[in-house]
Amino acid sequence: MKKKRWNSALILMMIGVLAILAGCQPVANVDISKALANTFAVKSAEGKQSLTVELTADPSAVLSPEDKRIFDLFSKITLDITEYKAKDPLNASMKGTFGYSGGSIPFEMVMTNTYYIIQIEGAKKPLLIRNDASTWNPAGDPIPLSDELQKQLQQLTEKAVDAMPSFGTFFSRNLPNPNTITVEEVNETVNGESLNLQKVHAEIYGKELVGLVKGFLTNVLADEQGLKEFIGTLYDLYVPFVKQMMQEIGTEPNDPTAAAITPYLNNKTLAVEFIHTFIKTNLEQLLADYDQSVEALFASEAGAKAKEWLNGNQVFKMDMYVDEDLMTRKSASELLLTLPQGLEGGLKSIKVTSTAETWNINQPVAINQIHTTGGVIELNGNETRVTPSKIVASLDPNSQLYKLLKNDLQVTKKDIQLFINEEVDPFLSIKPFNDQGTVMVPARFVAERLDADVEWDAAARQVKVTDHLNGTVILLTIDSKEATVNGQAKQLEKAAVLVDNVTYIPVRFVSESMGAEVNWDQDSQMVSITRD
Repeated sequence: MKKKRWNSALILMMIGVLAILAGCQPVANVDISKALANTFAVKSAEGKQSLTVELTADPSAVLSPEDKRIFDLFSKITLDITEYKAKDPLNASMKGTFGYSGGSIPFEMVMTNTYYIIQIEGAKKPLLIRNDASTWNPAGDPIPLSDELQKQLQQLTEKAVDAMPSFGTFFSRNLPNPNTITVEEVNETVNGESLNLQKVHAEIYGKELVGLVKGFLTNVLADEQGLKEFIGTLYDLYVPFVKQMMQEIGTEPNDPTAAAITPYLNNKTLAVEFIHTFIKTNLEQLLADYDQSVEALFASEAGAKAKEWLNGNQVFKMDMYVDEDLMTRKSASELLLTLPQGLEGGLKSIKVTSTAETWNINQPVAINQIHTTGGVIELNGNETRVTPSKIVASLDPNSQLYKLLKNDLQVTKKDIQLFINEEVDPFLSIKPFNDQGTVMVPARFVAERLDADVEWDAAARQVKVTDHLNGTVILLTIDSKEATVNGQAKQLEKAAVLVDNVTYIPVRFVSESMGAEVNWDQDSQMVSITRD
C-alpha cells in the first residue's frame, strides 16, 4: 500500500503518548516517576515480549486489488519474543517469531555494539548488519574520517547509553500525570514466579495532549537545575566530536562562524548558560501565548486537521507492574488510533498491543551466539552490493520467508522502461541507442536494475553479468557476436561495443537470458523490461 499522509500523524501521536506516560508524579505512595526512570537503569536482564499490530479497514473505502491483497496480508502482524537476554545495554540476544496472515517466521538475533547478526528460518546464511565506524566511513567517501573521529563515533553510542538514566530522570519528573492513573497491590506471575507487585494503570486520551504538553513545558521552565544538567549532558556527548571534526577539517582564517562558536566549545559553563538562557526566554514567551497560539493553530486549515486527532478516539492504555525496588517486572499496553473520516488509505483504525515480562534484572546474564563459520550475508558492507534478488536467492524456496519476499511482497518483480536517446545518466550523458533494429543499452545500468552484478575485465575486453536470482552468468566480449550463458555459447544479434568507455550490450539477449520479458514500442521508441 502506498504511504499516506496519516503516517506522519501516526508517528507523532505515538511519540506524544509514550513521552507523556514517561512523566508521572507519585500516586498512592508509589513514585511512578522513579519507576519509569528506572527503566533506563536496567543494565542486564532476561525477559519475553509480544507485540501485535491490527489494522481495521474503512468499509467505505475502495481499494485496488493490489492494495487489498497487501492489506489482507498484513491486517494483523505479530512479533513474539519468546526469549530475550541482555548482558548489558549494547550486547543482547533474542529468539522469536514474526507472524502475518501468510504464516510465521522464526528468527534469532544477536546484537553487539558493532554489529547485528540475524538468523532467519529459511536463510542459508545469517544476515550481518554492521554498526561500527566503517559503516559511517564508506569506501570512496570524499571526506574520509580519521581514526580518531571513527573512535569517537564508536564511543558516542556507549556514551549515549550511559546518559539515558539522566535523560529519563529529566523527562519523567517534569511531565505531569494524565487524568486517569491508579495504583493497586496485586499478585502476578513473572517467569513462573509469584510476586507481590504494585499495578500502575494509566490512560491517555488525545484530548489531553495539549494540556499535558503545556504542563510539561511549565515544569521544565521551573526546573532550572535539571534543564542545565540536561544541556550539560548533551554538551559532554557531542562537543568532543564537533571539536575534533573542526580540527581535522580546518577553518578559514577570520572565519566568523568558527570565531563565534569556538568560545562555547571550549567553555562548558559558558555554553550551558547561553543555551539555558535562550531556552528559558523562548519558553517564557511560548507559555505566555500558549493558549492563544493553540487556538489560532486549530483555527487554521492545517491545525483543524491536527485537531481531528486530539479527541477521545485516540487512547493509550498501560499497566505497569513494579516491585518494591520500583523496577518494572511486567507490563501490558494498548494504543488505539482511530483515523479521522475522509483520509485516504483505506484505514479506519490501528491498534497496537504489547505485553512483557522481565527478570534477572541487573544480574549476570550470558547471551546466546549465532555461528557464522559458514559465512554471512552482509547487508551494509562497503565491498558488497546487496539487492532483493540476492537476498531471495540465499533462501530456501520452500521457506516461509521466501514466500513472503518473493510471492507476497514481490521484491524481485521488475518493471523497467527505457526510451531511446533518453539519458539514463545525465552526468555522463549515457543513452540507449538503436543499432539497425537492435536496442543497445549500457550494461551496468540495465543489469543492475535487474539486481545483477557487472564486472569488467579490461585485459580480456569482456563484461561479466551475474544474475544471482536465477544463477545465470553471462559473458560478453567487446566486438564479438558470440557470448556464453552459463558456459554455453550463444550467438548475438549485435556484438557488445565500447563507446566512450561505456559498454553497450543488446538489451533483449541479456534481459531474456536473466528470465525477463522485453517489449518494444515503436511509437514511443521505448523498451520495456519486466520480470516477476
